[in-house]
Amino acid sequence: MGSAVVRLAARDRSLTAVVCFSVLLGLWNVSQYFPSAGYDGVEHMQYADGLIFGGQLPHYTGEYYTPPGYYTVAGVADWVARHLGVGEWHRAGMALNVVFLAATVIAVHRLARELWPVRPQRALLAAGFVALFPLAVKDEAMFHPETLSLCLTTIALLLCVRTFVNPRRAWALGLTLGLAQLVRAPALWAVAACVLALAVGRRFREAAIVVVVAGVIAAPWYIHQYGTYGGSPVFNRPTVQKPLLERRPAAFYVDPGVPAVVTAPYKRHFLNRLLPTTYAEAWGDYFGVWAWNGGGNGGHGTPGATARTEMVIQSLVGIVPTLLALAGWVFLLGETRRRPERLPIVLVPLFGVASYVLFTVSYPTPDGDVLKATYMLTAAGAWALGFATAFDRLHSRWRRGALTVLAVSAVAELPFLLY
Repeated sequence: MGSAVVRLAARDRSLTAVVCFSVLLGLWNVSQYFPSAGYDGVEHMQYADGLIFGGQLPHYTGEYYTPPGYYTVAGVADWVARHLGVGEWHRAGMALNVVFLAATVIAVHRLARELWPVRPQRALLAAGFVALFPLAVKDEAMFHPETLSLCLTTIALLLCVRTFVNPRRAWALGLTLGLAQLVRAPALWAVAACVLALAVGRRFREAAIVVVVAGVIAAPWYIHQYGTYGGSPVFNRPTVQKPLLERRPAAFYVDPGVPAVVTAPYKRHFLNRLLPTTYAEAWGDYFGVWAWNGGGNGGHGTPGATARTEMVIQSLVGIVPTLLALAGWVFLLGETRRRPERLPIVLVPLFGVASYVLFTVSYPTPDGDVLKATYMLTAAGAWALGFATAFDRLHSRWRRGALTVLAVSAVAELPFLLY
């Protein structure tokens, strides 16, 4: 009994250390990173300012197709900071993302404990994956809604798993999924995944509750979008008038970008290539919004020697966890036949990849700007569980070596994660 208590206390301390590290890293980056430097930073800040200070949604400008959830809470934080006399008050909205990522780390840990109560090491591995995932760390420091979408989706996955045990959780699940849809469109992946999992598990009443509650909460936004702009209420943007399969060449889908994806993982290399660009942006800084200024020289900037070295290291660092996450996803897929509560963990990444590919094909751009892995950040919590599953299933003789590689990789990537 005494040894079990000691082990439990040690695991709690380990989680606390991971969360504290995530918070300190995030706060440092928010204090150093300029608010307009992130993905479409100016447009995101204008949305929040117009909503809170002007009392209106954007119309055919900026991020008008994005729901107002994040901009509401970030705008209120900015309003408070402005009235307190904070110099760059948009950093208040950015700082909220530090809280959202910390909440995600905790939710991933609890989700793993819920799924594998006798495998506590998986929970810590999954939490560490989210806390150190470069894409999450980058987005956390930006004035951007994706971190809140990740947080709410991960909490929804946790509530979905708990709904299989306690049906009364369905109301909280529906509420969370409804709120998530008011932040980013990718939350629809989680709605579909949770409802399908409940249906497969013959929890039809709970599935109906989730659909109704989530739908009622999100309906005003979709009605507004359809009534104002027509077309798709989810993502209403003009695109090229060309059959879908003719919008991208075959190389877009299959070109791996080797070896440049490791030796030169930045803009202008493997332009408009799905796999290498997405990988380089997930683990590095392909578009130059973090480690180097990709917008310099009229959008044709070139990273300096230090930034290039950091990005090469990041590309190398990402290989092992990426392979483990993919392998873990396959393992989890095989378990869903007997354990339907694990189905949403598998479906969220699957739906995320499918919709990302559809989006990048539907909206081709000359500079490849739509190939941002951020559009799939919402699924990072589920990928973390896949990573932890695969690592934990490694043979004992391989596990120690893999742990050493990951520890060295984590140390090597710290200069990149710190802005």
